Amino acid sequence: MLKHSKSGPLKVALLAISPHNRAILEFFFSGAGRNLFRVVAEAEADAFIFDFDHPDAKDDWQKREALHKPGVVLSVHQAELPNCIWIPKPLTSRALTDAVDRVYALMASREVTHAPAVQRPVISPTAVELEPPLVKHAEAHFRDLPQPFGIPSRTERSANTLRSLVISLPDDEDVDEAVVPQKVSPEPVAPTIVFDPAEADISLEEIDRPVVSAVSQEEAERRWKALCGEQDDVQTVADVALFTPENYLLATVLEAGRMARDTQQTVHLTLAPQQFVLLMPKQGLAYSTIDTLSEEFRALCNNPVQTGQFALHIPSATELEQLEQQAAGDADALLDLEAFVWVSSLLTARGRLGRGVDIEQQISLKYWPNLTRLESFPHIMRIAALWNQRPASALDIAKALSIPQRYVFAFHTAANALNLFEMDQNKLKSREKEMPKQENRGFFSRLLKRLLGGGTK
Repeated sequence: MLKHSKSGPLKVALLAISPHNRAILEFFFSGAGRNLFRVVAEAEADAFIFDFDHPDAKDDWQKREALHKPGVVLSVHQAELPNCIWIPKPLTSRALTDAVDRVYALMASREVTHAPAVQRPVISPTAVELEPPLVKHAEAHFRDLPQPFGIPSRTERSANTLRSLVISLPDDEDVDEAVVPQKVSPEPVAPTIVFDPAEADISLEEIDRPVVSAVSQEEAERRWKALCGEQDDVQTVADVALFTPENYLLATVLEAGRMARDTQQTVHLTLAPQQFVLLMPKQGLAYSTIDTLSEEFRALCNNPVQTGQFALHIPSATELEQLEQQAAGDADALLDLEAFVWVSSLLTARGRLGRGVDIEQQISLKYWPNLTRLESFPHIMRIAALWNQRPASALDIAKALSIPQRYVFAFHTAANALNLFEMDQNKLKSREKEMPKQENRGFFSRLLKRLLGGGTK
């Protein structure tokens, strides 16, 4: 059975990992493993995860070995590296769960033989005073941010409420069954037992359904309508419902995002008197005085705007200090920067495509969306899986998955706002040529086939 770590999620950074295995890990981290692992920037990580079968893995690890942080090695063949643990492929939820205790044991053993000790960071009172208030509060509250619909909250759940991804299928090729090395367990504590999806016969399609949480089915469906609209499917391109982004708050949000990214400075977006959003690129956070789940924010995104209704500026040092103090005192209003752009896009589009989009253009995902932090809706993982697998138009995706077009159009608009699509046709052709033939033979291919195998209205 899966056990929750009593030390909190293990903070890990992902190094050289193929898009396939990265997707598998993200699926696990967003489901059964969300209380066990937390993906962070390299500087914050307690450990690194890397795919030893990836061509860049050895170089990546050699560059970071001097940091004396443990490594988690994913490989078909047994890998014995200093200060590392090995997880055999194909990956299983049990092996990933066991890895947490094994990494902590490795860190504890280094405390005895190395100075300074390798341990989870402890902030001293002096260090606290040196940290910018906003960064300090963001770090303290980030893991407790309100979770999006369709993604489980961080509270413990009973066995019959957790649904997650089964990642224990064997490879097509004959690979000897690998035995996980005996783990070194720390002092035993009474574990919190939760359901282990690897030990039950759950269809992979389960991950496409909302995770049971405090949100009722009625509330979830109401939110999905706000995010994806209620448009009926159409038969021709000419009948596709479109919206003009320039007429909505979304255009200003995207402009603010570009300004923040280009200048690497905090950008202040005025929404209304006394209401604003801070976009903070260095922290990767947004602070909104209006709850993005509220009716007020939905109306702001839904309704066409007047010229000059919103304003952007980069705060002065004095103003920024005051704003950061306000944000630090209201840390529950912090959310991931990409999550803010994502939800703004969904609430604006409501299942429509932006005017000017080439509806019939073949495009493909060049980056996987971070589904652990983005607000979810029906079929989102299946849409991402198919669009990552091959170039297709939005109408093609909806038809292939047999799902309502509005969900694909919503995904298209939000993913496009985050620049997740590859639209350069020359690059798409090169990518198809470089794709190895054996890519369709392994675990991820079968995962995709089962993910893409039918849908419901």
